[in-house]
Amino acid sequence: MRTQTFTAALFTAALAVSPIAAQTYTTCNPLTSGSCPADPALGRSVNINFAEGASDSFTPQGNPTYDSNGASFTVAKSGDSPQLASKWYIMFGRVEFKVKPAPGVGIVSSAVLQSDDLDEIDWEWLGGDSSQVQSNYFGKGQTTTWNRGAFHPSPNNQADFHTYTIDWTANQIAWQIDGKTVRTLSPDAAQGQYPQTPMMIKIGAWSGGDPSNAPGTVAWAGGSTNYAGGPYSMVVQSIAVTDYSTGTQYSYSGTSGTWQSIQSQGGKIGSGGGKAVAPVDSSSSSSTSSGSAPLPFSGTHKDEAVTTHANVYPWVATTLATSTTAPTSYPNLPSGYKTSPPDSSTSSPSDLSGASPADGGLETITGYDQRGFPTTVVQVKGAAKHYNDQGNLITATPSLAPRSSPTTVYAQAADSGKGEDFLRDWQDFLGHGVFTTDGEEWAQSRQLLRPQFVKTRIRDLEIFEKHVQQLLFLLDGQGKEVDISQLFYGYTLDAATDFLLGRSVDSLGNVDSDFAKAFEEVQRIQTIRARAGPMQRFVPMQSFYKGLEVINSFIEPFVQDALHSSSAQGLSDDEKEPKENSSSTTWLQSVAKFTRDRKVIRDQIVNILLAGRDTTAGTLSFLFKELSAHPAVYATLRHEILAKCGGAARPRAPSYEDLKDMPYLQHCIHETLRLYPPVPFNMRVALRDTTLPRGGADGLASPVGVRKGTVIGYSTMYLQRDPALYPPVSASSPPVAQFCPERWDTWTPRPWQYVPFNGGPRICIGQQFAIAEIGYTTVRILQRFERMEKYWGTGDEALKSEIVLSPANGVKVGFYSAAEPVMT
Repeated sequence: MRTQTFTAALFTAALAVSPIAAQTYTTCNPLTSGSCPADPALGRSVNINFAEGASDSFTPQGNPTYDSNGASFTVAKSGDSPQLASKWYIMFGRVEFKVKPAPGVGIVSSAVLQSDDLDEIDWEWLGGDSSQVQSNYFGKGQTTTWNRGAFHPSPNNQADFHTYTIDWTANQIAWQIDGKTVRTLSPDAAQGQYPQTPMMIKIGAWSGGDPSNAPGTVAWAGGSTNYAGGPYSMVVQSIAVTDYSTGTQYSYSGTSGTWQSIQSQGGKIGSGGGKAVAPVDSSSSSSTSSGSAPLPFSGTHKDEAVTTHANVYPWVATTLATSTTAPTSYPNLPSGYKTSPPDSSTSSPSDLSGASPADGGLETITGYDQRGFPTTVVQVKGAAKHYNDQGNLITATPSLAPRSSPTTVYAQAADSGKGEDFLRDWQDFLGHGVFTTDGEEWAQSRQLLRPQFVKTRIRDLEIFEKHVQQLLFLLDGQGKEVDISQLFYGYTLDAATDFLLGRSVDSLGNVDSDFAKAFEEVQRIQTIRARAGPMQRFVPMQSFYKGLEVINSFIEPFVQDALHSSSAQGLSDDEKEPKENSSSTTWLQSVAKFTRDRKVIRDQIVNILLAGRDTTAGTLSFLFKELSAHPAVYATLRHEILAKCGGAARPRAPSYEDLKDMPYLQHCIHETLRLYPPVPFNMRVALRDTTLPRGGADGLASPVGVRKGTVIGYSTMYLQRDPALYPPVSASSPPVAQFCPERWDTWTPRPWQYVPFNGGPRICIGQQFAIAEIGYTTVRILQRFERMEKYWGTGDEALKSEIVLSPANGVKVGFYSAAEPVMT
């Protein structure tokens, strides 16, 4: 009755599916064997602090490591799958995991309760999405339906520890995040799959995006894992466990698998629980499947067919005995339109019409499931066929959700990109960088950026201090009118060049610099060209090319310095791979070690300066514009800052932890990003024939076909201001267009409702750096100045949207110093 785990070097041709990160199987299932040994019982409460080292309560696999942060589960190469499994079981109970999930597209962090007869209760995090967590459950290993998963908002969960709790009794399972109940499940709602047998605890990380995995697994995990950008570590600080039963052993009587059949040696099966669990918090929102329609990519299980079992860690792998024929025609597609399932573009699809009927009035339909795996479905011959959000065949009549699951976006991420036309139109300015390319070229550009944005570098806030001090000096403090927006653009350029290139350009001392003017002019003309479409040849380009000359002249010394200081020539291939930078290594030096191509280095610099300067400066500008218009918000925010870091008399520079521990500050930042997302308009091009999850028949609820080359524009600004996505207006829910940080006290956006940094594989890699810079700058300004005067008027409310959103007429304000003497 022990659950044994084996590492993933099981890369064997015996499996019809691709190798996986780790496998778990039950050596003795008590429902099929009458001679299984009893499970050792915890029978009490334990609080395990992994920051103090390894615990003898757990059996390690794959070399978890320990330091002052806790236990780290690191994925550095293909096959890595570190985990811990408890040596004891609980029979109903409460488990609190204090976790920071691993970053990295394709990396999966798991916290699982699992029994010998394959009851399961799960938390799962995808490394490519730091905004949410998945909950799931399974009963007796049944995987015939896929409507059990749910997605719960958990913003920025990779930056800080949060407590994820499972409270499990005979009457209810509750999932909680930081003490707030986000989901509950009753036995009746589980429809015969309610987990109710003794569970062991497993925690670990693995690579669902390993290139050797099946396409569906890679798609569910968010995309392919690039190990050169790692290592990727899940950190578990502590686990608190309370067993709601007592005794020394738990054993099964009979084969019913009910909790009433479980016996305790020397104790009692306690079905009540330790304390009452709060109902689902009204401010929490979850995305779940409805009716019998499966939720794509729900949990870590692979939906193959009614006759197969899950093959993804930490569950049993079984041989897949199905055809690889793919469906090529879905409802609501244009006549003659053909498409491949998600991530199956390399297959050779054929029409489903060749499926042969079976005996007994049944027919076998070969297709693909929600994660791109080949399936066979047996149903009554001639029965109506139904399709899920991705146009894939399902056998139960769906209750179509009004909006697509976020994982639909993951599944079809490879179907869209910027496209060749976008690259051609933008390459004079941005070249071949992270904003203009697709596929492997895009992945390589992103990997070049990743080392500078690891948490150890983001937490180093000293880089901002010398620049913010110069900014504070320019703000005067005697009420003099200043355009703080213009100052923010100089400030963020100085900080970005210092952080990324190794030395600041000190533009705050020269706000009207040629570079700043050229950068703005090139963006202005580039935006006009993009909007002109086929008429762009009539757009005057003289100032554009003149501005490019200024930009390139500005960048060239940085390129030259990096190449001279780099010792890339003669390095081994492994040494040239981009890795986490040390505190003495700049991002530019890291890039110069990777390539000696001056054009490649130039393109990367322009892309990162656009992101590091303009987006942060725009957000700071809007934040202080709103603060100047809302003196009460300014006062409340300043009160929180002074309580945490001190005022003008004894100011203390905030740490990264301080910034995260000021909720009103975070609310102000997120409210600004909600109203003014840095990139308000964006686009994608269909790189192959594909589908959108909605827009077809059934009241626009069915998929709609999109031909290769189709340009799809979308607006994050309109999305985040759509009243239909918010609760009715009330005292706690002001109108969507109103700046109100307090709304975040009671409101949590649903997945993909709040996407100021985009989402999916192309989510902004520097979002944590940007939020840290915005927070740090705001704290230092409000420490110094007790109030701010608004000098802009009604005519200054216009917005300017070129590439990045900004106030069209600047932000004219005045600051008044606090009465206390300033000590910095």
